[in-house]
Amino acid sequence: MSPPYSEQARLVPSILQQEQCRALLQQLQARLPQLHMEGDHNLWIIKPGAKSRGRGITCSARLEEVLEVVGKRVAPSMQAGQWVVQKYVERPLLILGTKFDLRQWFLVTDWNPLTVWFYRDSYVRFCSRPFSLHRLHWSRHLCNVAIQKQWRLSGGRHPKLPRDLIWSSQQFQLYLQQAGHVEAWEKVIVPGMKEAVVAALHSAQELVGSRKGSFELYGADFMFGEDCQPWLLEINTNPSMEPCSAVTRRLCTAVQRNTPHVVLDHKKNPRCSTDEALSDMGSWWPWQCWGTVGLDDLKALF
Repeated sequence: MSPPYSEQARLVPSILQQEQCRALLQQLQARLPQLHMEGDHNLWIIKPGAKSRGRGITCSARLEEVLEVVGKRVAPSMQAGQWVVQKYVERPLLILGTKFDLRQWFLVTDWNPLTVWFYRDSYVRFCSRPFSLHRLHWSRHLCNVAIQKQWRLSGGRHPKLPRDLIWSSQQFQLYLQQAGHVEAWEKVIVPGMKEAVVAALHSAQELVGSRKGSFELYGADFMFGEDCQPWLLEINTNPSMEPCSAVTRRLCTAVQRNTPHVVLDHKKNPRCSTDEALSDMGSWWPWQCWGTVGLDDLKALF
């Protein structure tokens, strides 16, 4: 049976129309930094607001499917409509044809003035099967360890990927250098991650109750465009510190061991924020936002 006439029809734009389309795309690019990552599948990712570790996440390109999903209640404590719907990154940076993301820890020791510490090391989490926009299975699109551990032994992954689907940030840097992105880590990725985290914290600074003498450890998840530009996916207020590989066993232990040095030793000795004292503080380094911006100063900027 032949398809309907409307499906057989082809639109052949004129030269003028092609030029107008190119001009429009250039204007959009100036206003939408993620335009080159959009793709043409119109995929959206839907995440329940009351769950973690990738549970309940789905992808769809159809509005009616999105509305059907968000109308459901998937947890007793969750009301209908408590979902996050984001445009899916259709053109991410891939490693060996596989999707990945990066978990970056950071520590907030004061909200006013905002004082943030970034951990020097991070780790990369891979999917277990090659990336494909035509196959929306979890094993190809969700990098969460809790999801991928169900599929990592099922076969289908690139033979050069680690068996536990985890890389250290040093392994990631080595890969970038071998792929021709020699300066991407130092000049694009690290500054971009810091900028994104600081901007997110500033956006919530007035909503967080500042308690002097307290701190909180967060885990930020990033994806990257084909140009290595990092894009913040989410910030986890309760990042898992359960080791799932040799890499995370080492890093999770180090993070927990080094955090008290920042929280306690730096309070007693402010000179710990200097480079000389960092050797006593493990792998944390201070990132004080714009000279530490207080709430009153932040309001004055706008």
